[in-house]
Amino acid sequence: MMRSLPDVAIISPPPPASINAPQAKSTFISFDGGVRSQGMLQQPDRYRYWDRVATQLPCIPRGAGLSYAAASFLDGGLSVSHASFDRVTGFDAASNIVEVESGITLFALHRFLSTHGLYLPVQPGHGRITVGGCIAADVHGKNHARDGTFMNQVESLTLFHPSHGLLELSRELEPELFHLTCGGYGLTGHIIRARVRAMPIPSPAVELKAAAFSDAMEGLEQLGHAAQEADFAYTWHDMASAGKSFGSGYVFQARFVPDGHEASSQSSDAELPQLSADGRGAWPVGLLNSLSVHALNVLYRRQQRPALAGKSLALQDALFPVHKAQLYFKLFGARGFHEYQVILPLEAMREYLDAIRTCIGQRRLAITLASAKAFDGPRELLRFTGKGVCLALNFPRGEAAHEFMPFLDERVIALGGVPNIIKDSRLPRAVVDACYPGAGEFRAVLRSFDPKRMFRSELSERLGL
Repeated sequence: MMRSLPDVAIISPPPPASINAPQAKSTFISFDGGVRSQGMLQQPDRYRYWDRVATQLPCIPRGAGLSYAAASFLDGGLSVSHASFDRVTGFDAASNIVEVESGITLFALHRFLSTHGLYLPVQPGHGRITVGGCIAADVHGKNHARDGTFMNQVESLTLFHPSHGLLELSRELEPELFHLTCGGYGLTGHIIRARVRAMPIPSPAVELKAAAFSDAMEGLEQLGHAAQEADFAYTWHDMASAGKSFGSGYVFQARFVPDGHEASSQSSDAELPQLSADGRGAWPVGLLNSLSVHALNVLYRRQQRPALAGKSLALQDALFPVHKAQLYFKLFGARGFHEYQVILPLEAMREYLDAIRTCIGQRRLAITLASAKAFDGPRELLRFTGKGVCLALNFPRGEAAHEFMPFLDERVIALGGVPNIIKDSRLPRAVVDACYPGAGEFRAVLRSFDPKRMFRSELSERLGL
């Protein structure tokens, strides 16, 4: 049973007030810059809103608005922000379960948990992302092969749907709806609260160590071993260099280190850095091209020299590396970028990499980032999971990229891969249906639960969900 702490605010029904929060016209932009829409934004701040919420159609819940795909808005639709519901509402020190509202950021939750010697092993790289968003996209963290997805940490949640009211969901209570909501992209309703199981922090600092490789496949093979031994593991590949150095790079392993690293256990982030789709695209012109990316990769290699011997990081910096790399996203400018993230069997990766190398050579396309993680898990519904290697590619938008994306779709389908829905704002329905065996089941269960399809987004309309 959840019990409160003296310094934790427990939500109680507020005094009578206006039930319906005002709506305002707003412009919404996907974080990758690929989708821009006009709609209405509503930001309720009282629990009474869920008692008599209007059933205006269509609507969709909205967290931090940092999804690469347009998952929290629809042209002409209503986005309901959960930003005001951002508190810790309960904590059980015996079980390490914390109850939070869905609008709380990962950064705020980490600050709370760390005071109790706890952390969440599975979380993405920026602290501004919300818990509700992590559940809706069922995101992965730094070691999927060991820890799985965010859903693995969720014990239960409270869901609101106008036709069904407040529903308590877990693996034991309404398990089908629980599995549909985790990785359901906000289409089952509003996640009001979640109860998440944290883990004890082994140490306040981690040691990050890099190992160089000269061949992409060599790096991916090393990655599989690293994921079994390390707490965090990933690769970085240089795909801006031609010749034999194409795909070379580093395998990074991070392990918790014994106490006593006081200097490196303190993060430089005292406050949560700003990040938004508007801010990302503030520069009118992008600065990333083949020449600049090659120069940046040379600089990046020099910066990794300390990691070859091993360097110590604060846990917070290891969990949220994007805090130190926000300038990277601005370099794409207002036009934005593409990310193509896919899970492929290891044995298919050589053919996939060869195809990428040939295609970008013909189109003179700059791969600004290439990074891989080891994955291991069953495919189910529309969750981005599976067994193999997860490779993410970033590159600027433009004519070459416009031709490159369908080429990647074809290769992924042919090689039995799974593209990440939440990372690609233009991913076609035909590709999703070809790569996700559970897509039809997802649609059928969702329509059974919500025949009126009250919750819709650009993502759901594009994929026919």
